[in-house]
Amino acid sequence: MSRLKDLIHEIHRRSLWQVLGIYVVGGWIAFQVAQTLTEGLGLPAWFPGLALGLLIVLLPVVLATAFVREGVGGPRPAGEPLPETAAEPSVDEARGARQRALTWRNAGFAFVIALGVWGVVATGWMLFGRRADESAPAVERPSVAVLPLVNRSGLEEDVYFTDGIHDEILTQLSKISGLSVRGRTSVMEYRDSPKNLRQIGEELNARYLMEGGVQRAGETVRINVQLIDSQADEHVFVDTYDRELTLENLLAVQREVALRIADALEATLTAEEREQIEKVPTENPEAYDYYLRGLEYFGRPGIRPENYRNGQRMLERAVELDPSFALAHATLSSLHAAAHEWGIDRSEERLRQARAAAERALEIDPDLSSAHYALGQCYFAVRDYELALEEVEIAERGRPGSWLRAMILKRQGKWEEALASLEQALALSPREPFLLENLGYTYLSLRRYEEAESYFDRALALRPDAVETALAKAAVPVFGRGDTGPLRTVLEGIPPGVDPWGIVTYLRWYVEYVDREYTAALEVLSRSGFDYIEFEMSGGSGSGGSAPRTLFVAMCYARMGEAQLARAAADSARRDLETRLRERPEDPRLHQSLSRAHAVLGHRDEAVRAAQRAVELLPMSEDAENGPHYVLNLANTYARFGEVNAAVEQIDRYLSVPAYISIETILLNPAIDPIRDHPRFQALVEKYE
Repeated sequence: MSRLKDLIHEIHRRSLWQVLGIYVVGGWIAFQVAQTLTEGLGLPAWFPGLALGLLIVLLPVVLATAFVREGVGGPRPAGEPLPETAAEPSVDEARGARQRALTWRNAGFAFVIALGVWGVVATGWMLFGRRADESAPAVERPSVAVLPLVNRSGLEEDVYFTDGIHDEILTQLSKISGLSVRGRTSVMEYRDSPKNLRQIGEELNARYLMEGGVQRAGETVRINVQLIDSQADEHVFVDTYDRELTLENLLAVQREVALRIADALEATLTAEEREQIEKVPTENPEAYDYYLRGLEYFGRPGIRPENYRNGQRMLERAVELDPSFALAHATLSSLHAAAHEWGIDRSEERLRQARAAAERALEIDPDLSSAHYALGQCYFAVRDYELALEEVEIAERGRPGSWLRAMILKRQGKWEEALASLEQALALSPREPFLLENLGYTYLSLRRYEEAESYFDRALALRPDAVETALAKAAVPVFGRGDTGPLRTVLEGIPPGVDPWGIVTYLRWYVEYVDREYTAALEVLSRSGFDYIEFEMSGGSGSGGSAPRTLFVAMCYARMGEAQLARAAADSARRDLETRLRERPEDPRLHQSLSRAHAVLGHRDEAVRAAQRAVELLPMSEDAENGPHYVLNLANTYARFGEVNAAVEQIDRYLSVPAYISIETILLNPAIDPIRDHPRFQALVEKYE
């Protein structure tokens, strides 16, 4: 017992309880500091654990050091009497004071050592470990392309049915994050393609290709599929499904095919992904049939009002037959939003329908990706970009890269991020003309004209008959160096009757107008079948033009010195635009055109007011892609009235941000003539040439 008492006495004398308390409290503080630094420096989650481990390892070292420390004279000799009075500090008290100071110092040294070692490891990881982690190649997901299925029945009315099954297999596969699935548009060009599978795989950058066919006969359907390793030219599997033609069987086959591919390629499915794949979209066969028909119309290339009308009719019938058909509601919402965005119907009612359909889809299925994407389109339409991005994040489920994401980022002025998003989307759909065109327009906005041309070239190689793309490519030299020659050549090759949205008429008028061939410009207008020209550009709502033909006539007559004819045409244009503005008071394109009509009429204040209103409706802070165009129109309005300082200020503002037009294009515009020779304008030209 005496030894135990002596031990307890020594523990008290050497302040080990105090040391333990000090160390626990200090260790907790040191651990909190390590956690905070871990989060702030972006270190791995295991770094706070490292700090805790170091503190635990050092605890016995601190206690042992405190216990064995001898002080000045070492341990008390046996039999030495304890001090009897406190009048004079005893030798032991002096020792105790020094001992306590040393125990505090030990604890402090331990904290410093623990945090020091932790800091060295953290610094080393930031300098070397993170770099190695970033340079390590990411685990590559198996790449799969589902080629168009063959309609083996040979009946035209079964094409939509076969394509619908193809689309749904693609949709199911795209839910599996462990696979890299090529997009629909990229694969559709290989319908009836004479190319071998190795060529197709190389062009799509996809190792595995699925091909097959669908044969519907009476009440039965046969679906055969085969998965092929295009590099090794070997079959991974071949399956045939003979089923009674019921909706349940049809949906089951689509699920089985997707899961069969995932299993064959050893792609791990999360519980959430499996749940999404196994979810039954509808139990109504007729509703599903209308959904497939609507999807086929909506998926057709180009922006054609008749396809949107037919698609809307089919999808509305689908949700009428099954009000709980979330996927049909989501697709209908996307159709409405696209119709608004691309100018088929800019009404508030169309937006209301889009929002209602998306919200209904999410009420039915809160986890439906396409419903979140559709709601993102709705937010995008009203320029609520943060909410739009939130919905896109949910829809993409950690796999960023889409046209919508890129559009949002461009309007926010995040150009490099937008390019990255488009490139990510292109990696999944490498032969998608729409994505290639958007990359072309994005580089055009950045005034990287050669890169823009290269992407338009790639899009044209995939779709040589795309008039709008050919015109966009031919317009690049106009924007970049003020050269109208290539655009003239392309316009001359477009046959009569081909004039989508009146854009061919507008561009034919434009090249004659900026080349000062005003009589030829009037002839272009006289041959046109359009009394009103309204078209969208790649920027969606707020881009493009909207003006009556009489406005362009007025601008030509004004330059020709035909004042009376110019005023008559301009006044007609003004009345037309004011009527339309009563219906669409917030369309900046109409205010822009109205400013030009007032300029021809000589109404300076009205012209400037209308141009300023267009800028207010679409400021660059809300739309970095389309807003600058209205700033340039305001500059041209000031220039028409010879107000050089105001004009130069706005042109400088325009040229300092990403936008299509260079100073060379601005110099083409006759509107600049009143200020062209002014020293301040010439200084601006020198700045940007």
